[in-house]
Amino acid sequence: MPVKVGITGRMGFIGSHLYNHLKLQEDVDLVNQNVDFQDDLQLEDFVRSCEVIVHLAGVNRHDDPQEIYDGNLMLAQKLIEACRNTSSKPHIIFSSSTQESNNNLYGRAKQKCRLLFEEWATKAKSKFTGLIVPNVFGPFGRPFYNSVVATFCYQVANDETPEIKTDAQLNLIYVNELVGCITQFIMDSGRKEHLIKYSVPHSKTI
Repeated sequence: MPVKVGITGRMGFIGSHLYNHLKLQEDVDLVNQNVDFQDDLQLEDFVRSCEVIVHLAGVNRHDDPQEIYDGNLMLAQKLIEACRNTSSKPHIIFSSSTQESNNNLYGRAKQKCRLLFEEWATKAKSKFTGLIVPNVFGPFGRPFYNSVVATFCYQVANDETPEIKTDAQLNLIYVNELVGCITQFIMDSGRKEHLIKYSVPHSKTI
């Protein structure tokens, strides 16, 4: 039987690539909903329908860093609450970030969300996979939002001068390679151990 997979943040950069890939897989049955985290009943219906949830929805940019922290925690807490309210135990695959190791609110939010999901999975006797993802680049990345690569390409294409704001090594992964990694965890869902923290290997360095 095909595994029933739901994606939060399906319209985003990574989510759209993952959705387009999974809908071609015969052994995947996509739960075709655009998840509204403000609609508790719809969110509960979503989690009830899923065997695996890939949680990609998040707040990546905001003028106020505290809004990034609060927004990401709210999404994680809402998803966990919906699972508890419906006694649902999907395998949740969460896209965290290598920013976890940096002292910024985005990285701290990602780490806190990962730990909340681990706590829920342990108590619910469900499965959780936390992916520590390097910087992602690829087609349809939004400049000044998704990737420094997209920003650089946009500026060069528009005869602008790219500016280096932080002079440091940057580890990257091509979006389709990340999609392949997530897909593998979905397909192995029934065989994987209870809790996994997996550092996704980068494929490029600049």
